[in-house]
Amino acid sequence: MPTSSALRDALTQSPNNLSLLLLYGRACLEELHLDEAREVFSRALELAPDQTDALLGIARVLFLEGDTSGAAVRAERVILLEPTNAQAHLLLSRVYLSEGDRAKAIEHFDRAAQIDGTMSDPALERELGRTARDARKTAPAPAPEPTGQEQTASTGPGDPDEFFEPPFDDPPYDWRPETFYAPGDPERGNVTFADVGGMEELKEEIRLKITYPLQFPDLYKAYGRKTGGGILIYGPPGCGKTLILRAVAGEVPCNYLSVGLHEIFDPYFGSTERNLHQIFETARANAPCVLVFDDIDSLAMDRRQIRESQMRNLVNQFLHEMDGIRSDNQRVLVIGATNQPWALDPAFRRPGRFDQAIFVPPPDAPARAQIIELLAKDKPIAEFDTAELIEATNGFSGADLKWVFDRAAELALSAAIHTGHPVPITEELLLAVAKAHTPTTQEWFDGVRTHAHNTPDNPDSIFNDMRKFLNAPSNTKKER
Repeated sequence: MPTSSALRDALTQSPNNLSLLLLYGRACLEELHLDEAREVFSRALELAPDQTDALLGIARVLFLEGDTSGAAVRAERVILLEPTNAQAHLLLSRVYLSEGDRAKAIEHFDRAAQIDGTMSDPALERELGRTARDARKTAPAPAPEPTGQEQTASTGPGDPDEFFEPPFDDPPYDWRPETFYAPGDPERGNVTFADVGGMEELKEEIRLKITYPLQFPDLYKAYGRKTGGGILIYGPPGCGKTLILRAVAGEVPCNYLSVGLHEIFDPYFGSTERNLHQIFETARANAPCVLVFDDIDSLAMDRRQIRESQMRNLVNQFLHEMDGIRSDNQRVLVIGATNQPWALDPAFRRPGRFDQAIFVPPPDAPARAQIIELLAKDKPIAEFDTAELIEATNGFSGADLKWVFDRAAELALSAAIHTGHPVPITEELLLAVAKAHTPTTQEWFDGVRTHAHNTPDNPDSIFNDMRKFLNAPSNTKKER
C-alpha cells in the first residue's frame, strides 16, 4: 500500500490531526499528486493559518507546476515567520536558479547550509558548482559580544541574523561555555559517526532522540513523541566513549554544548550548584541542544556514599535539573559518559532522567579490524595478515590498539636510527608487542565482577548488560 493511502486511511479517523495532514501532504508531493497535496496543505492552513510547513508545501506544489513567482512569495512568507527555516531558503535557491539569478540562488543555498549542518542536495550542488561543505566553511563570524547597555540591543526574534548572534544575551549569565557549537559552525564537523567504528545502537538512539525529531517533526507529533531525554553511556576506558561524544557534535543538526568538570566545581559554598543550574539554563535557552557531560560519575555520585553536604547538594541539584516533569527540559538531550556506572546515584536511572543506558564494550573482531586498518594507514608497515593480530588483541580497547602500533613504531624507529636505514614495522613486531601487553580493560572487568558479585540480585540493566558480555564465550578472559 502506498504511503499516501495509509495516511489517508489514518486521516479518516482523525481528520483534524495537523501532523497527519502535513505527513499526508508530503507523501502526495513525493508521489506527484499535486492537486491532492495542494488541497491537504490548504486544509492544514485553515487549522493553523501561519503553519510554515503547510505554506512551504504549497510553495513546493507551485514550483513543480512552474509558478516560480507564487512559490517565491510563499517561501519568503515562511522565512518571515521562521528566519532559520533551511528548507525555505533551499526552495528559494531553486527558484532563483530557475529564473537565472545565480547570485541570489547561491546566497540562499549558503544560508540553508549554514542553518542545517546536515543539509545535502547533490543535484542543486552540481548546478551551482558549490557544495554544502563549502557553504558552511564561509559562515559569517559571530558578532562581538555586546557589553554594558549594548547587552539589551540584541537582535530581535524576527531578524534573519538572529541565528548567528551570540546565544547568551538574555538573561546575562555569569557562566560562558568553553565548548559550544551552533549549526553551521565549520569546526564541528571534524569528527562524525562515520569516523566511529561500531556503536550502532548508541548512534541510532542519539538519532531517535535529537536528529530525527528535528528532521521529521510532524511524524514525531503524530506519534506523541518529543525531542530530548537522557542517555547514559558506560564501559571500560579507552573504548570510544569520548570519541562518540565528539562525533555527536559533527552529526546532530542543532546546538551542541560540552561541559568540563572545571567549569562546574567551585570552592565557594553554593557556587557549584549555581554553575550547574546556569549550564542547564543555557542549554534550555538554546534548545534544541545536546548537553554533554563526560566523567559524569564525578557529578552524580551515589548519595549513600557521600558524607560532604556540598557534594550531596550538587547531586540533588543535578537530579532537579534533569527531572522529567520539568517542561522546560523539552528539546534538550543530555548525554552522560562514565567508566563507573555503579558509582552513580540510582535516582539518575529513573524515567525522565537517564532512562536509556548503553554499554560500550571493547571493540569486537570486526571493529578491531577497522581500527587496525586505520592505525596502519600511512605507516611504514610491511605486509601482514591482520587476522592473526585481530585474534591476538581480543579484549583490547581502541586505546590499547593504538598503544600497540605506537610502541611498535618506536621500536622500529630505534632500530632504524641505530642501523642507519629504514626498518619497516613487521607483523612479528606487532604481535610481540600485543602479546606482551595486558589489556587495560582487564582491570575494569575485574572491578565489574566484584560489583556484580556484591549485588547478585540487582535487576539494573547496567549489571545485566555487563553480565551478558562477561558470560559470552568469545569474551572469556584468556590465560596469559
